Amino acid sequence: MVRAGLIGQPPRTDNRTRISNLWLPITKTKLNPETDPEGVHSLLLKAGYIRNAYPGVFHMLPLGLRVQEKIEGLIDKNMRAIGASKVALPSISSQSLWKKTGRMDKMGKELFQFEDRNGTKYLLGPTHEEEITTLVSSTVTSYKQLPLRVYQTTRKYRDERRPRAGLLRGREFVMKDLYTFDSSYESAMVTYDSVIGAYKSIFDELAIPYLLAEADSGNMGGNLSHEYHCPCNTGEDTILTCTSTAEDGDSRPCSYSANTECAENLPVQPGRWLTKGTKAWYGVSRDRKVLIKAYYPGHVRLATHPPGETALGEEWFKREIDPRAIQKVVGDEGGGIETGMEEASALNAWEENFTSWTDTLDDKTGQVKEGETYSRIIKLYDGHLLGGDGGAKFSTFSDHEADFGAESSSMITKFFSEKKIPTIIKTGMKSKEAEDEEDPMFLCKPIAGDLCPRCEKGTLETTTTTELGHTFYLGTRYSRPLKATVGTVDENGVQSQVDMQMGCYGIGVTRLIAATAEAMKDEKGLRWPTAVAPYSVIVVYTGKKDGGERIKLEAETIYDEIIGEGSGRLEGDVVLDDREESVARKMTEADLVGYSSVVVLGKKYEESGLIEVQDRMRGEKHVVSRHELAPTLRKILVF
Repeated sequence: MVRAGLIGQPPRTDNRTRISNLWLPITKTKLNPETDPEGVHSLLLKAGYIRNAYPGVFHMLPLGLRVQEKIEGLIDKNMRAIGASKVALPSISSQSLWKKTGRMDKMGKELFQFEDRNGTKYLLGPTHEEEITTLVSSTVTSYKQLPLRVYQTTRKYRDERRPRAGLLRGREFVMKDLYTFDSSYESAMVTYDSVIGAYKSIFDELAIPYLLAEADSGNMGGNLSHEYHCPCNTGEDTILTCTSTAEDGDSRPCSYSANTECAENLPVQPGRWLTKGTKAWYGVSRDRKVLIKAYYPGHVRLATHPPGETALGEEWFKREIDPRAIQKVVGDEGGGIETGMEEASALNAWEENFTSWTDTLDDKTGQVKEGETYSRIIKLYDGHLLGGDGGAKFSTFSDHEADFGAESSSMITKFFSEKKIPTIIKTGMKSKEAEDEEDPMFLCKPIAGDLCPRCEKGTLETTTTTELGHTFYLGTRYSRPLKATVGTVDENGVQSQVDMQMGCYGIGVTRLIAATAEAMKDEKGLRWPTAVAPYSVIVVYTGKKDGGERIKLEAETIYDEIIGEGSGRLEGDVVLDDREESVARKMTEADLVGYSSVVVLGKKYEESGLIEVQDRMRGEKHVVSRHELAPTLRKILVF
């Protein structure tokens, strides 16, 4: 026996998409910006797009899945346009395969690793270069089978230490990755340019703002890389862009744009910046024998205010050391600097491995014993602090602790104050202009107001962004260790085997959902671009208590007419809000969810047959007659 009232209404199966049939767990709590540090993540939760499962792992609910599938469809269209074939690679990869390319050690902590019952070691793939290269190398043998372009859209896994910002930085995420194979560098560059064109088409159709920036290849390898970023106040990246224009004297403006992590070395700008406070940065070489100590200005501000730069005012800007600039100066000394190490750890590592210069000398020859390495110091001075010649000398460690007001609380200061430590002092690098001269060194990360390193005319401005996609030219980074070669024939008919030239091109699909939502949201809720909105049109009408059965039937007819007038383009993309709720409540939720267009049959329709059409993206309202409805929607939805 079933008690009355415990059985809900069965789904309506008349081929119309109805809100009453959809699972849309929209919360009724109001958003509070002051208590919502995640911002758009909370908005996606409230609007019923996602739910938290575990840290960095999420359930994708019906609305969220529709947005995801539309993004994937947009990607599929543009991948087909450049001749790419879609595949599905396994999420599980062999650890032994990753060891062959050296990435097992480099990315070990970020990998979800496990063993099967037989003790075979596997991992959950955060990316698939090893897998696709092995697959292609087993099937492609001749240059005549290239170029080859294959892609997939699949779940990826990364053991983030601190998952944050919802879909922007998760442990499980959906990503599109395209892998390309060419027989020559020239062909690979043609492929690279065609993919950049496809990516621009994707982001243009999404109608979201984006920047194309030069980037660091990181663990992926290769020496050519670009990132696609969406300006976002809550983003994790900072992009530098040159502000020069064609009016600055050139026929076209400088197009320099780069991530701060890979910006070109800047020229020292004497007289441009005032400095305040000198700081010291510590690093250590990979062999733990070389201590690098770099002096740099703690804060700077513009000495003058050139036209267009008055916005920088009298503000002091914090400077930070750029480890990449340090590496270029140090070179291979001690195996190069150890990256990612805290300064205190660098000091401790050098102390623990300290070997006095005298301890390495041969008693008979007075020379350093073969295979021995003594501890030493390299001191670097940013060009904004001083000029002068570099050189080498013996010194006690304590001699330079007070240089230019720098302070050190290092425990090793006192410990080694009486020991002679070979010290090299560098204030410049070999000049590009004159072989026998040196240029002062710029050791800090760029900030807004620095001169552009490319044109040296415009200044740099910074934009906080979220990364949407990344393109890499990999060269033979994976094909060589995995022996992915093809047979070729040169112009003289000589046959040979060459390593395939590879490229990798990714777009974060779930990340793109969050980034688009962040870029387009307003005070009412989400505003999805037409290309990816969960539904392009929602039809809202007065509830049973207000409008009665007649309005309900007319809303269903108008729903059918909208689909019919769309020439099939709106099939499955229109939804009818048939709940017994007020128009005000329905419209509030429609604004929160972010449908492209809201068709309202309210009081105006009951009184004079006029329909209100709301363009959510543009924030416009149109009051139209019934025969004007279809052309109005076509204009809003652009079809």
